[in-house]
Amino acid sequence: MHTKINKDNPHGHDRWGFAWEHVPAEGAAHLDFGCNDGKFLDTLRHKRIGRLVGADVSGSAIERGRRAFPDLELVRISDAGALPFADRAFESMTILDVLEHVYEQRELLGELNRVLNDGGRLVVTVPGRHLFSFLDMGNFKFRFPRLHRWHYCRRHSRQEYEDRYVANPEGLVGDISAKKLWHEHFSRHKLGGLLTEAGFKVIDFDGSGFFWRVTFFAGYPFRGIGVIRRALSTLENLDAKLFESANLFCVAAKQEHISRKHQSGG
Repeated sequence: MHTKINKDNPHGHDRWGFAWEHVPAEGAAHLDFGCNDGKFLDTLRHKRIGRLVGADVSGSAIERGRRAFPDLELVRISDAGALPFADRAFESMTILDVLEHVYEQRELLGELNRVLNDGGRLVVTVPGRHLFSFLDMGNFKFRFPRLHRWHYCRRHSRQEYEDRYVANPEGLVGDISAKKLWHEHFSRHKLGGLLTEAGFKVIDFDGSGFFWRVTFFAGYPFRGIGVIRRALSTLENLDAKLFESANLFCVAAKQEHISRKHQSGG
């Protein structure tokens, strides 16, 4: 990761740390799309932003966030292609490890472009496509559905499995769109193409990590041992600082002439 993490950044060399560095301070309004319970959004208070808004499809996450962070403006959405915000309502936006879960990626990015002010800043993070992408546990349930069902039911219950993976009322399989059924990994070329098509100009790419999926698998059976857990954490932090492949980060800006052309149907 080549982005410098300043001493006042409350996060580390991860997607939250990258996003925190690139969200402009003292803006009128910021949107965190896919905010979950708003934990990251709440840390942007240090940026002295006038209005902090979070949006997520998960009703339970939004309710947790409203209890934990009552001063945030958290909104549950049902359609990524029709956001309940006015044109050019925000000066900056974040969408952190969300796009890979979404089936309607182009529609969502088009809506984010619509509600972002001209010249506004967009920060995107996604899993990077690289040598160890096949170790992504997010795709375990799709590669080995029966084994995943057995494991989940053993750890939780059959009812919880049914509610989360079979009859999820929010149109998800776990945390991934039921239309998508895959935890996607992106190259810089693909992510840049999607952003450009939606009317954004890529300013910079960054990323973190290379070996962390390997260390996770190798060390998983021993994470209950304190000294090994601490050693693995040290290795993962070093990996995040030195490499840029496992996680892909991008900062982009809305292009005024392109965005207005799209909005006018040209």
